[in-house]
Amino acid sequence: MPHKVKCPYCGYEMPLTYAEKAVCRGVFIRCKGRNCKRVFEIKIEEKTK
Repeated sequence: MPHKVKCPYCGYEMPLTYAEKAVCRGVFIRCKGRNCKRVFEIKIEEKTK
């Protein structure tokens, strides 16, 4: 089941999805929210059980 990326500033759900086992850092993106447009880093940590 893909997960959506949310903007940490305004909460807008970005048109990006990632897999459950994805790991990411160092990827920067601009928010697509109407009044936000801020740049933030996508950080996806490895989930441990």
